[in-house]
Amino acid sequence: MLTYSPNKKPRRKDRPWLLFLMALIWIAGVTFFHAPWEPYEPYVVAIVKSIINTNSWLVPYLTPSAPYLELQPFYFWLFALIIKVFQFSDIANAVRLINALIIFGVIALMGQIGSGLSAFRNGRSVIMILISCVGFINNAYQLSPNIVVLFGFSLYFYALQKSAQMPGISAWLLSMGLIFISLNFTAQFIVIALLILFILPLLSKEWRTLEYLICAGGGLALFSLLFGSYAFQLNSVDHAFFLEWEGKYLSFISFNLADYGQSAWFLVETLAWYLIPAWVLVIWTLYKRRSRIFQDKILTLSLLSSGLLLLFAVLSGQHDESVIFPIIIPFVLLASVEIDSIKITIVSLLNWFCIFTFGLAGAFIATLYIALNFGRPHELFIKAKYYAPNYAFQFNAWQLALAVLITLIWLFMITRKHIRGREMVTNWASGTTFVLVMFISLCLPWFNAVLSFKDVVGSSLPYLKNTGSNCIATNQANRVQNALWYYYADVSLDPEVNFAQGRCNQALISIGAHEKVSIPGWKEVWSNKRPVDFRRYVLLERE
Repeated sequence: MLTYSPNKKPRRKDRPWLLFLMALIWIAGVTFFHAPWEPYEPYVVAIVKSIINTNSWLVPYLTPSAPYLELQPFYFWLFALIIKVFQFSDIANAVRLINALIIFGVIALMGQIGSGLSAFRNGRSVIMILISCVGFINNAYQLSPNIVVLFGFSLYFYALQKSAQMPGISAWLLSMGLIFISLNFTAQFIVIALLILFILPLLSKEWRTLEYLICAGGGLALFSLLFGSYAFQLNSVDHAFFLEWEGKYLSFISFNLADYGQSAWFLVETLAWYLIPAWVLVIWTLYKRRSRIFQDKILTLSLLSSGLLLLFAVLSGQHDESVIFPIIIPFVLLASVEIDSIKITIVSLLNWFCIFTFGLAGAFIATLYIALNFGRPHELFIKAKYYAPNYAFQFNAWQLALAVLITLIWLFMITRKHIRGREMVTNWASGTTFVLVMFISLCLPWFNAVLSFKDVVGSSLPYLKNTGSNCIATNQANRVQNALWYYYADVSLDPEVNFAQGRCNQALISIGAHEKVSIPGWKEVWSNKRPVDFRRYVLLERE
């Protein structure tokens, strides 16, 4: 039976080696090799492959005639450079391994920032809250530029925290943080980061120091030099591409007032689940510290950045988590500093809730694994086969051993006695790790079969005529089909606004799952989709 200690400062029961093992297993879940999934993964692996094959670093291409302008190429350089240097042959798996190192960097930096907050031995608590936060899991467990932006914000916070002790090194760290923040699809986050640098000295005299001036000024100068050089070179190489990129990058505010109310309501609905369990702890921090919260410079920075992120997310008028996801960083820091003062009744309620929730999720995963293995329960087996009709179960002893290991760690965590706030937070983190890693270890091959496009692309190859003077058109540049067919089959699609009147005799397009294609002079020769898709891919040919 679990009990809860009335002692306000008990000896911490979290063992560093056990926490490290849990965090390592959590990160390992990201590196499990599987095919690229939507929404970003096909683009990432295809563009990295294109850079390596074509050596077009400044202007990356998905197809020979369509540059990819949604994101600065710095993000893809990270992967392409390492793959080039170490001569990795499997691009998708190499990208995934490098991405895992970036995730480790975020976790390590957040632990360092947490250790410097005005709370007792707070680094571990920050890490545990971070890896149990739904939003961070959502960004870390898919291959996307969001994790690099989070790494940038972590560097940004760490540089400002250390600016008083080592302003010169902090300036370099700040410049790198700003570069990584600028990798976002729009300039929204880099504008926020730059605004904060100017606002901080106005808020408190603690920021009006020579050391802060060296850090902020030096970091800003280095960032301006690097980013300005990229923009100048891009404009020199391809002026039309630069203008199109500039227009998209600077379009992050909606001037339609009607969008603001809908955007605000969307944020409320999204953050209610996106920041679990951090937002519960943030409310407790604000209640307990009140005005004392401004005595910690990084907590002040966290409040300011959270406010600006919310304001700009509303002004964007968009209904997408991509405009708000960096709020994870300041919220986790705010959530960590008052966990020692959480009342026993709240600790008990949250702890039992997490035991019940994660235990139920683990039981379902085990049931799904049994269904995939033995065909029972039959209804669940039929449903699983519907989403992955080509999947065939193969027993893997290592996967089962990992599932048993993470289950034993979770059981050890939740059966400790005399726990308080910190151990409750660790139980949340161990619960999320248990569910994620158990699902990946037992059900990843099936889940990969559900989300992989390999079979879809492979089924189209007998119908493609991409040899000699033949070409294959598509109806728009930088769509998923462009990335998929280039990555899996080395087929470059030619984007044409009106492919029906173009030079190609074949066209590969994506349409709604139930839409019909009726174009005079063209016939449908192939079509396929994943069972989970709402769109299907169609190959057309001139009659």
